[in-house]
Amino acid sequence: MPAVAAFLSAIVAFGQSLRSPCRATIDVPEDCSTTRTELVSAPDPAPVDYRLSDRQAFSGGFPAQSPPSVLGSSPSDGTAYEPEKQGFQWRRALTESFTFLLIEQAYVVHTDFRWVVSENGIPFNHYWRDYKQSLYAWTQSGWNDGDPDWFGYIGHPIQGALTGFIQIQNDPKSERLEFSKTKAYWKSRLKAGLWNAAYSTQWNLGPLSEVTVEKYGSNDRSPWGTNGSWPCTTKHCYTGVGQIDIVMTPLGGMGWLIGEDFLDKKVVRHVEESTQNRLLIDTVRIALNPIRAGANMLHGEHPWYRASRESVGSGVFREQKSAAPKEEVPKAQLPNRGNVFFGYSRTGPSHCEVVINGSATVCDPLSGASSNLSGWDTSVEKMYLRYFGAIADFSGQYGGVSQNNFLFGLRGGAAIGRFRPFAHFMIGAVRVRENTLTASITETSFAEDLGLGVDFRLMRRLSWRNQVDVLKTGSPDFERRNLRLSSGFAVRF
Repeated sequence: MPAVAAFLSAIVAFGQSLRSPCRATIDVPEDCSTTRTELVSAPDPAPVDYRLSDRQAFSGGFPAQSPPSVLGSSPSDGTAYEPEKQGFQWRRALTESFTFLLIEQAYVVHTDFRWVVSENGIPFNHYWRDYKQSLYAWTQSGWNDGDPDWFGYIGHPIQGALTGFIQIQNDPKSERLEFSKTKAYWKSRLKAGLWNAAYSTQWNLGPLSEVTVEKYGSNDRSPWGTNGSWPCTTKHCYTGVGQIDIVMTPLGGMGWLIGEDFLDKKVVRHVEESTQNRLLIDTVRIALNPIRAGANMLHGEHPWYRASRESVGSGVFREQKSAAPKEEVPKAQLPNRGNVFFGYSRTGPSHCEVVINGSATVCDPLSGASSNLSGWDTSVEKMYLRYFGAIADFSGQYGGVSQNNFLFGLRGGAAIGRFRPFAHFMIGAVRVRENTLTASITETSFAEDLGLGVDFRLMRRLSWRNQVDVLKTGSPDFERRNLRLSSGFAVRF
């Protein structure tokens, strides 16, 4: 699906940030000052889980004891060391899956905004009615759903492979297994296929599915013809739901996942044995396993990461890179739980268009007055994965009208030295008020926001942020877009 392709395109930018040798969630590697020697000398001998918990990562904590197999020590009684067994990481796997779901739904809302607000400009206006109608349409549908063939035969298997990798990387019994003819390998990939099937079923038929957002199969969205015409006037019509996705996603996804495993074992391994060039090795890893690279990002790892090549405790007991200049290494780790932003914002001219054909049109008086506004913008971001955080954004702009924005969404970003580029998607409401000599006109509408930005770290907690957003509001027949520029300070906590 295009949503998956758009998500994977961020790998190149995110992947440039270097792995922190100290904790899995820190995103500025130069800021780690704890050394390997300090880890060895940790006083508490009690065995613990060597992968950092979210609480440890956010608070700067470290495991109390390092595995002897990594640090070269052994138990005092001379017995063989065996790391404590771990179970499947349900919470982490569900969080990563839900984040991927939000990314896909962001694409859906952006591309089919018209249908999201098809009833009175309000999403989910008749949720249960539309959902039941969509399920009924699916039971009556055939194999094809009306999407281009590459959606069903390529896009959905990619979706299935990524969700399968999510299961694998959260299962200690599976994450280090490579392609082989062993029972353990095929059993692990079967479990990944079951996770994939559960995710794809929810995506196609569940309460948070694609059909509930785009209103496929509902009375509000009538079928279209085989030639793409709408509404359908021919004998063969499509409703946007079909059996193809519920079948091809798990089966095709399983095949794609195993194919990447095969290439990793037979080709990537050969390259690793033939050269010491890290750039070449990492490039080949990403190029031949692009979907695994996307799953790695959701897991807080670099795109080129391989659990099968890492020693126990990967992400904590890594070989340290060359020391950074003293001025780049603070005395304590940077806070990385989130940030608060406050700055100046400027909204540009309104651009209005007809939804059906995308042609420009003259804006209505209120939309026309919602141009060239100035004001303030503030937001709060709470990190919950290494590269992803939940955000709430509130702003007010003033000029020809008074406009307030209330937006909530998802942001992804990674640090490159002192810079942290990011992208975000938000939805919410825009409230516009115009005061005239005779009356006060107020209008509230659903909105989406797509934005890019960059933070430049000025000091330990303070960064300078510049971002640009495209704010879209509208109805089934009419859409308005405004470019919004914001600049100010972001304080990390």
